[in-house]
Amino acid sequence: MGHRLVFCTWTYGEKQAVLRKVTKWINTPEGAKADIDPWDFNDQMLLATLVEWDLKDGKGQPLPITLETIRSLEPPSLVEQMIAFTQRLNGVSEEERKKS
Repeated sequence: MGHRLVFCTWTYGEKQAVLRKVTKWINTPEGAKADIDPWDFNDQMLLATLVEWDLKDGKGQPLPITLETIRSLEPPSLVEQMIAFTQRLNGVSEEERKKS
């Protein structure tokens, strides 16, 4: 889409931190069950692995790489493309992608 985006692979610690942020534990009769919000997981993964971009606001000022900025980007397909790229880069399995 004509933008410069720089990503890095995430470390084991970064992945664990993201999983801790997006996982809720639900008590069931069978025991505790992890419930991961796939949309939040993708946003947090993108935030953890996006190093640099050339996106600017309407006044030409650089946009900060924050969760709020990511969630406000238009068109949404730009964010979807970034998520798909970082999933591949970071080895998110096909099964995990189906859940997100």
